[in-house]
Amino acid sequence: MAVLLPILVGLLVSLLGCLYLLGMFRKRKPNEPPLDKGFIPWLGYGLDFRNNSAELLKRMQKKHGDIFTIQLAGYFFTFIMDPLSFSPVVKEARSKVFDYHVSDKDHKMLEKASTKYLMGDGLILMTQAMMENLQNLMLHNVGSGSGERKWHEDGLFNYSYNIVFRAGYLTLFGNEPAKKRESMDLAKQHDRDHSEELFYEFRKYGRLFPRVIYAVLSPKCEIEAERLKRRIWNFLSVKKTMEKENISGWISDQCQYRLENDVPEYMQDRVMFLRSPGIAGGVAWKLHHRAWRDDVIYVGRSLTSASEDAEVRTSRDPGQRGEYLRRGSRKADDVWDTSSSAYSGSN
Repeated sequence: MAVLLPILVGLLVSLLGCLYLLGMFRKRKPNEPPLDKGFIPWLGYGLDFRNNSAELLKRMQKKHGDIFTIQLAGYFFTFIMDPLSFSPVVKEARSKVFDYHVSDKDHKMLEKASTKYLMGDGLILMTQAMMENLQNLMLHNVGSGSGERKWHEDGLFNYSYNIVFRAGYLTLFGNEPAKKRESMDLAKQHDRDHSEELFYEFRKYGRLFPRVIYAVLSPKCEIEAERLKRRIWNFLSVKKTMEKENISGWISDQCQYRLENDVPEYMQDRVMFLRSPGIAGGVAWKLHHRAWRDDVIYVGRSLTSASEDAEVRTSRDPGQRGEYLRRGSRKADDVWDTSSSAYSGSN
């Protein structure tokens, strides 16, 4: 009996440990949404979610309301069915990830800067800068049409996302000074290489970000997410940004505001991450859907007449600006082929 007692105690402790890991002792805490663990330990509603996730969520919404937590294969996920609640939750998640909490004073400063630089004359200047950066990214190796050019292949969405993200980044955070690279061509080349590197690091982190918020990363992915986050902070650091030229007033005013309010530099770098061009994916999706085949054929036939020195400028008049943008897109957009996902010109 004396020998069996330690064995029984060990088995009991092991059983309790297994039940704990399976989530059997997880209880709803104060101020938390309703918790539903299902009937199967650990698995919870995993099978129902795999078979028909939409039907499961509708059933849970009818049972618990617009916000609820359910167990799926060992993990607990909170679902928000009310679209009007998305924004506060996303802001809270971003604050937790970046450890920066935006105050009402910050919101007022951002609103003031946005009115000044994203409307009227400020928007004209930013649009012109955007067009110049788009031309650097898309027209840098478009020749006069003589000679054979190398073809490159890429997915249409990825190419659109790439170009819009990089041009937006250069427009907001500035360009490499020609003096630093000894020539304008080398400075533009640095902008292309630097923005390309940032884009791919940003995409990698973007794929991990949902799991970062839910805290369901594996140890390996957690290390990679932390590495990517710190690398992007370094890309967007205030110190490096202030060494550039053509920085948008929208960014420089925010940097100056935080400097005057004694915000630590490392915290400013985190805010820069929040200000990075994260809407590029949505814009690229629109570009993807507007690439109709007739326009694709037109661009393919007319590209040979595009000049290496083609320059697109914007006008204050909306009609003229639209015409210039359309003309610029037909000269600048590389050959799209939605069937083969091929384009010519850009790396």
